[in-house]
Amino acid sequence: MNWVSTTKKGDFLKWFLNHHQLKNKEARRLIEYIQNNHHILKNLSFIETVHPNERTIVISSVSSDEAGFLFYANNLKTEDVSRAFGSLINNPTDKVNLILHFFGKQANYRFKELVETRRLQSIKQYEQSEKDAKATDIVVEIALLKSQINKALDDRDEELFKALVGKLKEITN
Repeated sequence: MNWVSTTKKGDFLKWFLNHHQLKNKEARRLIEYIQNNHHILKNLSFIETVHPNERTIVISSVSSDEAGFLFYANNLKTEDVSRAFGSLINNPTDKVNLILHFFGKQANYRFKELVETRRLQSIKQYEQSEKDAKATDIVVEIALLKSQINKALDDRDEELFKALVGKLKEITN
């Protein structure tokens, strides 16, 4: 997940409400509620495709061909804004996704810098797996060195022992 400040998210939502008329009037109140609640903003992700098993809110402006409002949670789908309000009120620190449909969103730089793409998530997962692999390599190398140190002790090879201990110190520092 790319990190975006709550200020930036709140500013964008304010801009969005000032520049777009929504198909569903109650959705405006929901966005205002999100905008004014730091805990929700902190855990809010702007996405472009629905994840039905995650808490996802879809809101459309009148210039969009999409449904005016949809709320997904636990593989359920509803057009009832009050359900989304209830979920946000009862679980303000849980992750929530927001999809906005409005004219010109693909060219809107404000929106683009907020949107999390699956590609970005894949890149982050790859980077994390690389870090994990390097950490694992170090653990294996340390275990091997300790085994070699024990063998050098068993063989009473003081020179090899000192060299291996030196390598171990380099790795662990």
